[in-house]
Amino acid sequence: MKPPVHNPAIAYRPEVDGLRALAVLPVILYHAGFELFSGGYVGVDVFFVISGYLITAIIYREIQDGTFTLGRFYERRIRRLYPAVTAVTLACLPLAWLLLLPSEFKDFLFSVAAVQVFASNLYFWSQSDYFGSAAELTPLLHTWSLAVEEQFYLIFPFVLILFRRLSLRLLLALLALAALASLALAQELVDSHSSASFFLLPTRAWELLAGSLLALAMSQVGSRYGWLDNIAALLGVGLIAIAVFLYHAGTPFPGVYALVPVAGTVLIIAFATGETLVGRLLALRPLVFIGTVSYSAYLIHQPLFAFARIYSMRNLTLPLVLGLIGLTFLLAYLSWRYIENPFRQRRTIERQALFSTAATLSSCLFVLALAAAFQNHRVLQYEARLESEQERALTLVEESERTSELEKGYCIFEADRMDGATIERLEHCHAEFGPGIVVIGDSHGANVYHALADGADGKFLFSLNQKGCRAGAESQWCAYDSFYRFAIARPYIFDNVIYNQAGFYLLETPRGREMTRARISEDGHTVFEPNAEDVQKTLDYLDALAEVARVVWLGPRVEPHIMPREYVVNGCASPPKVRDNLLESFENLDRHIERAVEERGRIEYVSTARLIDVTDGDNLIDCRNIYFHDGDHWSPAGERRFGRMLKKELQVLRE
Repeated sequence: MKPPVHNPAIAYRPEVDGLRALAVLPVILYHAGFELFSGGYVGVDVFFVISGYLITAIIYREIQDGTFTLGRFYERRIRRLYPAVTAVTLACLPLAWLLLLPSEFKDFLFSVAAVQVFASNLYFWSQSDYFGSAAELTPLLHTWSLAVEEQFYLIFPFVLILFRRLSLRLLLALLALAALASLALAQELVDSHSSASFFLLPTRAWELLAGSLLALAMSQVGSRYGWLDNIAALLGVGLIAIAVFLYHAGTPFPGVYALVPVAGTVLIIAFATGETLVGRLLALRPLVFIGTVSYSAYLIHQPLFAFARIYSMRNLTLPLVLGLIGLTFLLAYLSWRYIENPFRQRRTIERQALFSTAATLSSCLFVLALAAAFQNHRVLQYEARLESEQERALTLVEESERTSELEKGYCIFEADRMDGATIERLEHCHAEFGPGIVVIGDSHGANVYHALADGADGKFLFSLNQKGCRAGAESQWCAYDSFYRFAIARPYIFDNVIYNQAGFYLLETPRGREMTRARISEDGHTVFEPNAEDVQKTLDYLDALAEVARVVWLGPRVEPHIMPREYVVNGCASPPKVRDNLLESFENLDRHIERAVEERGRIEYVSTARLIDVTDGDNLIDCRNIYFHDGDHWSPAGERRFGRMLKKELQVLRE
């Protein structure tokens, strides 16, 4: 996302500032947690197109005029971007030090370092899921989009310079091919490597190039107006609205689905002139004002919401959310007035001083953030006031992160795909032990495998579990189809199939919206409903497997979705309580699945919700161990504790 560009090389269009308002408002409302704006994250895609359009128009015009220089271009980039993002980063540092747990503060420092070298998208790609619960608690997550744009503009000016002697038609064709290749890559990766597709430049470049193509095409088009312009501009608004209101965290993005908001933005820029209805509406002063401060608003809103959630440890109330939105725009105006605007003026600081100051400050922040991240000292001011039980809880939370799982043995192992080596290994294990046991599912299934594998020496136990993969979900990357083909072709390999998945994926809001980690973690009142369609899809798959083996659906566990700092504040001897709405939601889901299984009559059902009582605080944390290392996954200690219960209930791998 970029701040407004005011440059004599192109005519100022107030409707483009109004379009920025249509982009930033959905993003803010999405991060605020308003269910209606479930696709508000597409506002970033709108910004990408606007940026590509404006920056390309400037570069191309200056290249044609013979006035373009890389020094002046990057000077403009620094003046418009660097002061505000640096101010926000510096403002976040004391809040992070005061509010974050030590491990969280370390992650925050790594993100600060990544921002300094335009690599935060790479960092968050390796660490985060944009739609995960942790995303709502990550103050600088939103800087990924700035990194994508800056990486693009480190390359794109050289492309235009290199091909400056090409005819416009050939240049358009070349950029169009690059855009199509980028879109094809995004679509290819959206299932198999969704985080890479979301965060990385090669899969996002086509959106910026869409704006670039529009700018080059419009450079040859004279002024015109007709009734078709009104229709096209209205269609553009409609396409963005479809994405904002109908998309959600489960929408495969940013593959072909991103074409909808991108095409809508292109139509608005191309046709929403001052003579059209949409153009006149976008040029209204309130929208232009929001668009003018949109860059600072975008930078400020995410840290405000993240730190508010971290501090409160509970869902944000509607008055608080509205207050934070108002504070976002107040601070955005102050940032625009006293930080953005002064630094845009050359008289404030000369180019050489600007470059040297920015380089020195970024280098210092980069080095100091990394150095601090690798220190093993206490960083929280309030830790000095912790009582012994809180201190113990903090230690347990910090030590609960999973380490790499070591192989249990040749025939007690896990894989994420049914490749040739895995199949050969399974054949060998069957020859030695006879029919084995397989655990399939998502990351919760992996928890179950680790629990069963503990102390299972001399057995044949295999795990096929993939993070985010459920039997009812449609994904080419998930291995359910290949496992089914394997099981049908070799029915002798396994005599027990155990299925387990995260329960929240089988819930939906009362309005029928797909569940997300953020929504279930934050909503403190709603009782969520079973998603009957997804339950039936899962049963269809498990019923098919029942033709060749005993199939047990190990029901979803009740997920506490308790933040780590809640354990610290309460202390290890007084665990926090699981919210009533979550207890009721998961208990209803448990009963719904059990009834559906009984109606089918082909597989067995074992209720984890009844087996593991999370209302008993000792099943969450005691002063020896913490049993959930995040909102819904068992810690290694939890796997050992609950594994004994599972083995007895499932009547397999008894010790």
